[in-house]
Amino acid sequence: MTKIAILGTGPLPIEQDNYIYSSSNRTWQIAKALLEEGHRVHVISFRPTRTKDGVRINDTELRQYSEGEFTLDSVEELTHFRNDGFLRDRIEASGSEAVVGVNVFPASRSAALEPAIPFWADMNGFGMGEVQIRGFLTGNNQAVAQGWADELPCLVRADCFSSASGPQRYALIGELAAIGRLRPETCGYEFVHVIPEGREDPPPSGVRPTVLDQLPEGAQIALWVGCYNYQFDTDTLFEGMERAMDRSANLHFVSTGGQVDGHNETTFARFKKQVDGSRHKDRFHFVGWLPWDEFDGLLRTAHLGVTLDIPCYETEIGARNRITEMMRVGLPVLSTRGPEISWDLEKHSAGWLVDFSDPDQLEERLVEALSDPAELERRAKNSRKVFEKFYTLSAATAPLLAWAKNPQFAPDRGMRPLLLPEYSKPEKRGWLKGWLG
Repeated sequence: MTKIAILGTGPLPIEQDNYIYSSSNRTWQIAKALLEEGHRVHVISFRPTRTKDGVRINDTELRQYSEGEFTLDSVEELTHFRNDGFLRDRIEASGSEAVVGVNVFPASRSAALEPAIPFWADMNGFGMGEVQIRGFLTGNNQAVAQGWADELPCLVRADCFSSASGPQRYALIGELAAIGRLRPETCGYEFVHVIPEGREDPPPSGVRPTVLDQLPEGAQIALWVGCYNYQFDTDTLFEGMERAMDRSANLHFVSTGGQVDGHNETTFARFKKQVDGSRHKDRFHFVGWLPWDEFDGLLRTAHLGVTLDIPCYETEIGARNRITEMMRVGLPVLSTRGPEISWDLEKHSAGWLVDFSDPDQLEERLVEALSDPAELERRAKNSRKVFEKFYTLSAATAPLLAWAKNPQFAPDRGMRPLLLPEYSKPEKRGWLKGWLG
């Protein structure tokens, strides 16, 4: 057994909060997998900022939970998670022998502590690709500077890394090369491992989703899951869905989730405005963030999952948590052709793929999928098989589980990166902001 501290994103699913983000699920994926392997796990997770009517909701309570070999500190971001002294004290008190930072910001906070124990950075998702999109859509280049300020400490200090996809693994290796960690001392050392978005596999909740009360008999549900972030193509989603509704009287769009408080509050609002002006607005249903039991029931009731991306590097290199969630319950998925996980949909006939920015193609695939119940069922079964083979906790998290048995330092631990020696310390992180103006 190894004692492991995890810095991650909350709230965790076990906290029974309606707002469970993809980064929260990632934290639980790592924690639960380590627990099931018999390790002692202490999670310190911050609760992301929430807003109401544009005003930040303050929740500074330190909530603690412990059971068996598991301890959770659910903390507020500013009061606790950005407090180096608090984090060091909690990690030291836990007697941890290794630290894992899950998601880029928690990994960056882990790096800032300069841990004297082995440090694994889980760089979940292609962060620099996401800030590129954010900068493009908001017209603000500072997102790029902040993204690199978060990534750089991890790249400098972590002993081992995980990516959420194969393409992201290569991107991470490139970033390590750019700062000079591919050096003679690390030749042959495996810095970066792939940990796809895995999921716990609980039994069906058995809960009937309340949205069914709003739907007519025979309704066919095309389901959207989770947040509306910068990389999602809501214009094509709206146009293609509306056209498909013209041809399919039973088609209803149901969406869980919504805006990302304090991060992206515009994409969802824009989509809702389009829907409000639609000739089929009564067939678009927004149920918001649901308790897990009802969310699981809705996933199992839907006929088809839908997710659409814009063409960008984040799409090509990143991951799609929502597709894993859909495959967990055997829901076939209609997706843009781009993320690595979409290749599984195509390769294993577990869904349908469409090209970027093509509402006509989306319309055709929606009508095709929902008009053939036998084919829909066949692909549903394939979707579940793909999950069972690649995306369970044990399958997806295998590289970290192997490392956790005997955590080791990287061969260059304590050496400044050859190509970035001047900017290796946290106090130097403001250089990019100054450079960009």
